[in-house]
Amino acid sequence: MFEKLDLKKTIDDETFEKPIGDLKERLSILQRTLRDLNIPVIIVLEGWNAAGITMSIHEIIQSLDPRGFNLHAIDNPSDEEEARPFLWRFWLRTPSNGRISIFARSWYSRALAEKLSGIGWKKSMKDEITSINNFERQLADNGTIIIKFFLHISKDDQNMRLLVRERNPLTAWLVTPKIWNFHHHYETYLPVIEEFIENTDTAYAPWHVIDATDRKYTILKIYTALVKTLEKKIAETQAGQSRKSKTKSIAKPQKTPVHRRTSSESPHSKEECQDLLNNLQIEMLELHYLLFKRKIPFIIAYEGWDAAGKGGNIMRVARYMNPLGYDVIPVAAPTQNEKQYHYLRRFIKHFPSAGHIAIYDRSWYGRVLVERVEGFCSENEWQRAYQEINEMEQDYVESSGGGMVKFWLEIDKDEQLKRFKQRQDDPLKQYKITKEDWRNREKWDQYDSAVDEMLARTNTPYAPWVVIESDDKWYARVKALKTVIKNIEKLL
Repeated sequence: MFEKLDLKKTIDDETFEKPIGDLKERLSILQRTLRDLNIPVIIVLEGWNAAGITMSIHEIIQSLDPRGFNLHAIDNPSDEEEARPFLWRFWLRTPSNGRISIFARSWYSRALAEKLSGIGWKKSMKDEITSINNFERQLADNGTIIIKFFLHISKDDQNMRLLVRERNPLTAWLVTPKIWNFHHHYETYLPVIEEFIENTDTAYAPWHVIDATDRKYTILKIYTALVKTLEKKIAETQAGQSRKSKTKSIAKPQKTPVHRRTSSESPHSKEECQDLLNNLQIEMLELHYLLFKRKIPFIIAYEGWDAAGKGGNIMRVARYMNPLGYDVIPVAAPTQNEKQYHYLRRFIKHFPSAGHIAIYDRSWYGRVLVERVEGFCSENEWQRAYQEINEMEQDYVESSGGGMVKFWLEIDKDEQLKRFKQRQDDPLKQYKITKEDWRNREKWDQYDSAVDEMLARTNTPYAPWVVIESDDKWYARVKALKTVIKNIEKLL
């Protein structure tokens, strides 16, 4: 790829000035069109040190309304970011509908910097390439335009630019020993970077590798690529071919059927279950401290029928745990602001840091349950979600070293009706029953079918489903806590 570039390419002032004015004006108009069409855009600028990333961004933003874009200069992760999965901080920086996110370096630089220095970096790099491709594909499937640039210069040109910076008192601080070390290993890193680019050059997020020896040539190439790509994507959207056409062929995971029993007979009385719970809660506290000590994150996700007992179950699991080391995330319908982003973002935002536990009271599975049944998302969107969810969960487990257990709380239809009536008749519990609960009950068969498919398509070795038979609440609480403890012990 790099050997095909002409590193001596230059253009004169006239060749540059003639088209650049029109391109800048066109980019400004395109930004307003993107806003009107609610299309988010990601622009990534990568390249060798001193290749002109900052200069290129400065030129791009001259044509943009500053109220419509965010610039993210990616450097070493903060302590909080270091304690999260690799892509966590980039998910949070993805643009909302109609906005542009510009990345001065991105997940690519961080993957190379953080992975190449470790043991087994070749396998690590392969894993990162898979994660990045999944990340970009999910965003693109959701309508995000992704444009990536790599600015290429020769080793000699880089050496000259670094020396010029180092000799200038105003820019000398930019040239660190780490940058010089990377420069001295230019020939070593060149094929690695080329492999990284080739394996992440996709139809939905293509690379534009640009000879960055001549400033004017670089700017003209970037502007041309930006305008051409955005015009094409906007035309597709206006012709009604954009998001729907991208999802005609949807890859769904194979089904692994999960058995659901609607009733359970507890071998213990309520009093015996309470004694068991007390002992299990003490054990859970000890394991919680071990997770914190070893900096291992853990996720517990609860799904289940209305009135199946999710709240009471969560209370018993967390009762003795250190409140500083866990969070319970109650999931409701997305806010208007959350709807402006990819649907997974609001859940990834709450992924636990190293050593912490996140307990989701309902989760990302709403996309293939309530949103599917109630028509809050398109058929393409919920069918796509099975693979997206599996990829997200696998990436979380592998990149964080953490664990995940998912509970489905099962009750039969008669038991649900009984609990609904109890809540309705009890003044202290009336807040738990809503008109929406009754409406959902009327669609029991539709939800039942959706649950079967959800469990079958997302039951994986790294994030398994556990069905909790919840007709007996106390039995359900004991089983859930035993399951959490077993998974944490295995993880430890």
